Amino acid sequence: MNNPDNKTPTRARFAPSPTGSLHIGNARTALFNDLFAKKTRGTLILRLEDTDLERSSAAFEREILESLKWLGIAWNEGPDRGGPAGPYRQTEREKTYREMAEALVEKGMAYRCYCTEESLEERRKAQLAKGLPPGYDGRCRHLSPEERADFERRGVPFTLRFRVPAEESVAFTDAIHGDIRFMSDSITDFILIRSNGMASYNWAVVVDDSAMGVTHVIRGDDHISNTPKQLLLYRALGRTPPRYAHHPLILGLDGKRLSKRHGATAVSQFRREGYLPQAIVFYLVGLGGIVPSDGPLLRPEEIVKAFDLSGISKGAAIFDHKKLLWINGRFIRELPMATLYHHLSPFLKNWGVMNAFDQEKQEAIIACGRDNAQLLTDFKVIFDIFLTKPDAGSAFAGEGEKDISRGILEIFAESCQETETLDEQGYISAAKAAMKRSNQRGKRFFMTLRRALTGMEHGPELTNIIPILGKEEVVSRLNHALEQL
Repeated sequence: MNNPDNKTPTRARFAPSPTGSLHIGNARTALFNDLFAKKTRGTLILRLEDTDLERSSAAFEREILESLKWLGIAWNEGPDRGGPAGPYRQTEREKTYREMAEALVEKGMAYRCYCTEESLEERRKAQLAKGLPPGYDGRCRHLSPEERADFERRGVPFTLRFRVPAEESVAFTDAIHGDIRFMSDSITDFILIRSNGMASYNWAVVVDDSAMGVTHVIRGDDHISNTPKQLLLYRALGRTPPRYAHHPLILGLDGKRLSKRHGATAVSQFRREGYLPQAIVFYLVGLGGIVPSDGPLLRPEEIVKAFDLSGISKGAAIFDHKKLLWINGRFIRELPMATLYHHLSPFLKNWGVMNAFDQEKQEAIIACGRDNAQLLTDFKVIFDIFLTKPDAGSAFAGEGEKDISRGILEIFAESCQETETLDEQGYISAAKAAMKRSNQRGKRFFMTLRRALTGMEHGPELTNIIPILGKEEVVSRLNHALEQL
C-alpha cells in the first residue's frame, strides 16, 4: 500500500471528532497516517468531524491539535492552516452534503424517510423480540406518491436515506487484513442526512474523502463494518474509492477495549504525568509489530523508514502501562540533553527551578538524576534535593545511632573543609579520610551522609550530588544536620 505506481501522490487523512481529548487509540491512527504520508512523501490532511454540535467544543479542538503537535505529527492541510481542499471542518461543508444527497434522491438512489425516532425504536425492539437483527425495515422506501405528498403537506420532518441495492457484492482488499467481502443484502437503508440537516458519518466521510482527493484511508478495524456502506456510496457517486487499511484496536491487559478503567488513555494526561512524546510514539508503533518495543530506540526518521502498513499485526494490540513506563525511562536516559531539557522545561518552570538555578546547573541536576527517573515528574524529587535543606533530624533514629552519626558528620565536615575543591575526586578523597578517622565505612558511613545531605535514603549517587551542591553548601548542610541531632 506504499504507493506502488509512484505516480499518483498519496493523500492520507486523520479526522478526529472534537468531542473529547485525543485518546491513545486515535493517536495511534493519527500516527500511522502521519508515518504513511512521510514514507510515501505524500500529504496528510487534518479534518475535524464536528457535526455532533452538543458535544463538540473549541477547547477539545485546541487540545487535540496540541496533542498531535506534541507527538510530532505534522499535517499539510487542515483547519488551522488551510489548503486547496478546504474547508476542513464538517460544519462548514453542510451545504455540500445536502446538495449531493438531494442529487441522489433525484436519481432514485436515495429517498425521504418520515419515520420518527419513537417509531424506529418501537420497530427495533420488535425485531429484537423476534430474534431478528435490528435495522431499518425500508418502510418509507415504498411510499406511494400520495403518501409522500401528504407527509410533505403536513410538514413532517424527514431524513434522507440511501437506497441500498439488492444482491450486490461489495469487496475490497485491505492492506492489513487482505480480501474482505460483504453482500449488500446484509445492509439496511441507512441515513445520509438527519432530520436536523446534519450529515451522517458515512455520508460526510465519503463526500469529504472524495472531494479532498484522499487516496488511502488508514483507521481502526472497528470501521470495517462501515466500509461496505461507503463503497456503495462511491459507486452511486461514480467515484473511485480510496484504498483501505484497518489496523487492530488497542485493548487493556484484560483483553477489553482500552478505556479509563485501565488508567490514563488521553494523550494530554500522559503528557501531564511526565511521559515523553518519543516514548509514546515508539511504543505505539511497537504495539503494531512494526518495530520491537524492547529493541533499540529509534529516531523519528528511523521509525518512518521502518513503517510498513502490510507489516502491522492483525491481532489486537495490548496496552501495558508498565511497558510504556519502562520505555519512557529508557528515553530519559538516552535522549540528548537539549531534547530532554526542552521537554522538562514546562515542569521546571512550574517547580520554580528556572529562578533558582541557571541552565548549566539545571542540566547538571538533570544528568545527576537521569538514572533514577522513569517519568519527567520524577525529577521533582531530584530537584528538591538542591532547592531546600533537608530536615535531617527525623532521618536518624535512636541515641546510639545519633552518636555515631554525629561523629561521622563532624569528621566528614572537617575533611571537606580541608579539601580545596569538592568535585568528584575531592569528595572521594574527603570520604576516604573521614572513614579512616571515624573508623566507620560502608553502608553506615554513606547512608549517614546521604540522610544529612538529602534527607533521603535513596536517590542519585553522592558522587553526582556533592559536586553540584558545592563545598560551601555541603558543609552548611552537614552543620545543619548536626544542629538537628
